Amino acid sequence: MTVRVTLIDGGSVVEIKASGQATRREAGWATERARELSGNSEVTAILADCLGAERQKSPQLSAEMIENFLFALERPLPSAYIVPQVWDESYAQAVRDELIELPPHARFFTDRETALDWLASFQAA
Repeated sequence: MTVRVTLIDGGSVVEIKASGQATRREAGWATERARELSGNSEVTAILADCLGAERQKSPQLSAEMIENFLFALERPLPSAYIVPQVWDESYAQAVRDELIELPPHARFFTDRETALDWLASFQAA
């Protein structure tokens, strides 16, 4: 898997861009890096673009990786998660069913434009 964690939108959004098969180690590194960057007060949102990522072996593992990321952040930032394009609706629903509690500041999206628009709505408020 390739994971890149950078600042976009003038430094106000932490972007995690993932492709291929994710390992727990890579997801952990991305989580730590995003947590470090989100400590900057200029950061107002998180975009996890996983459109090019592969499915995990189970919806439980996908949900665990998502939850670990969301709850590792030190402050509740709006977080948009773009689901992998290989997730069919039944797999996506199974992942959502496994999530114990999705924070109100986090949402799933199927495309980048809609996710960015949703994040921008927080910046405008």
